[in-house]
Formats: sequence, structure tokens, C-alpha cells
Amino acid sequence: MADTEESRLEEEMSEEIKTRSFIEGDLVVYPHHGAGCISGVEEKTILGEVRRYYVVYAPALLHALRAFEETPEVTRIYAVGDHARVEELAAQSGINKYTGCAPPGESRSLSTRNGLQLCGDEEEGTLVLVHDGSRCLVTPGLIGRVVAAAVGDPAADGVVPALSVSDTVKVAENGTVLETLDRTKLHAVQTPQAFRLGLLRGIYADSEERLRGATDDASLVEKAGGRVLIVGGEKTNIKLTSPEDLILAEAILAARAGARHGVRRRS
Repeated sequence: MADTEESRLEEEMSEEIKTRSFIEGDLVVYPHHGAGCISGVEEKTILGEVRRYYVVYAPALLHALRAFEETPEVTRIYAVGDHARVEELAAQSGINKYTGCAPPGESRSLSTRNGLQLCGDEEEGTLVLVHDGSRCLVTPGLIGRVVAAAVGDPAADGVVPALSVSDTVKVAENGTVLETLDRTKLHAVQTPQAFRLGLLRGIYADSEERLRGATDDASLVEKAGGRVLIVGGEKTNIKLTSPEDLILAEAILAARAGARHGVRRRS
């Protein structure tokens, strides 16, 4: 029965711009290192629990791969994670833009550096999109907007999608509030993030010690004096980090499926 349902859902589910994309994270995750989390709970590694999330009968990573596959501006997809699992997933799911997979690093930035090595002899001006595979609900529309912003302002050193922060944010230490930040200037940043390959290569030539603490690629570009633009993100582009996120992700996918089939929610 589950196999039948899975099969049904599977069925539903330029030279203009030379864009490469690689996705951090895979079917394996090392939670305490912050690498991209993707998909169960039955396996263990020496670094910690491996989680394999399945969203609507499909590995979470597959939803992200499909979004990049369906984005016209993207010409190739590279992944960072478990090579055998990604190869199998891409082959079985018809991800034709999939090109290769690099092993994950001990931190997010070191995984990015491994992914960059897959780009080989690509031109320095090639636009690269770096995406966290745990944001499996990314859409082709968002990917396209990030690319358009990067192409539209060649002087920019990077582009990131982000949402304005609606909560009040306070800085605290040892349980005591130190200050309240002006939330009109705060943004919650998402992925994919776009950069020129030559710039990333230069930044990631830095020492592992300096790279290890970075929480996203844009922060490294900023520290190097780069100018990073913001485009509007999407509230549905959530990051899977807890069981509650998985429930929300399934609800979002169900709503998308209903919209495709003209199903209206009852008020």
C-alpha cells in the first residue's frame, strides 16, 4: 500500500546564464556539526546520530534536488554528502542535472570547500549557488530570483534570500538581557546563496581554523569586504532541524499538492 502511494506521489511530484549549484548535506547528517540535515533514526556514526527524514514518502533531499532540476537557470547540480546514496537517489529519480558528489566536511564551510572542488576547470565568472539541503522546500521561483539578482548587479559579490524578522530579538548573557536589537534592521537569511566561483575559491583558500566557525558563506564574503545583496526569501523555505519542522514541511507539501489539483481548504 505504501509502495503504491509512494509511486503515485513520485509521478506528481544557459548559455544565457552559466550557473552551477551544489547542495550541502545529504541523506546523512552530523547534527552537532551543523551540516545539512536530511533524512530516520536507525543508524549511528562515530560523530553522532544520523537522521534520514522522509517527507511525504520521499527523502527530503529529493525535494530540493527536484527544485534545482526544474530551475532553467541551473545547468549542473553537485551535492555534498554520502556519494553512494546521492548517486542512487539521483539516478532513480531522474535528476538529469546531477553531476557529482563530494564528501562532507567537519563544518558547513568545509563542506562548501569540498563542493567547490567539484567545479574543476569552470570559469572564474561562473555563478555558483550554495544551498543547504535541509531546506528541502526551496522553490524554482526563489532560486530564479536569486540568480536574477546576481546577474542584474554584476558588481555585487553575493546574493542571499532573507525574511524580515518579526519577533523582538534580545541579546542576553547568563540569563540576563543586555540589549534589545532594532528588528527593522534584522533579517533571517536562507539559502540558496549566489556567488561568483572565483571569489569563493579565493575565500575558501583560507585556513580551516578561520573557515570552521562560519555559519554561512555570505558571512565569509562580508568579512572579506564583499557587498552582499538581499532578495525576498520564502516563509515556506524552512530548515529541517526538529520533528516539529517535519510536521510543518509535510503540511506545506500537502498544501502545494492541493493547489496543483485545485483543492481548496475548508474555512
